[in-house]
Amino acid sequence: MTPKHRILEESHIIQAGTCISGTLQKGQRFRIVDVEGGQVGDFVAQKYGDPTEYLDCAYTNWANIGWRWKEGATIFTNHMNRMWVITEDKTGVHFTGGGFCSNDARRLFIDPEDNTKGCRDCLEEVLAKDDIDPHLLQSTSCFNVFMNVEYLPDGSWLGKPPITQAGDYIELRAEMDIYWALSACLLPSANSGDPSPLRVETYTRRSAT
Repeated sequence: MTPKHRILEESHIIQAGTCISGTLQKGQRFRIVDVEGGQVGDFVAQKYGDPTEYLDCAYTNWANIGWRWKEGATIFTNHMNRMWVITEDKTGVHFTGGGFCSNDARRLFIDPEDNTKGCRDCLEEVLAKDDIDPHLLQSTSCFNVFMNVEYLPDGSWLGKPPITQAGDYIELRAEMDIYWALSACLLPSANSGDPSPLRVETYTRRSAT
């Protein structure tokens, strides 16, 4: 449901194994919605017009003194500029260690003969389509939305199914003009075993007239 003080500008469904990209102006709000529940998205963002400045998980974890980002937290760029503020988060469970699934990873962990594209491959293609050098895509720029990873006392970690239910979302407010891209992850082990769609929504504040 659209809040009364906002206008829903755009809404797009992203099928598992595909990517989408777009732009936002400072002050707009952006939702990533888990349509059916149990689905992960690999999310990247860049300063509009400057792909060398990007969402950086490592610097954001440093600035927030923790890897679990909460409502009200700021997400920073690699130049420590404010890029996003998390305005709403229905689960608060995401992976902020960076890194994408990829065909390389599938060949290592699933099947040496696997030719399926991963999120990195898909995102590189969408960046190239938007005339952005895909070699500028950085592992630390990947915010694994809804991905559930448990850190264990012995220093290892355990990948677990996402806890999202149908309709759960995270909402971000743009703190600068932004180019963004999102993939709906096809890797079964990162999701709940059956990859499913995500939806993105863009909101603008309604004028006070």
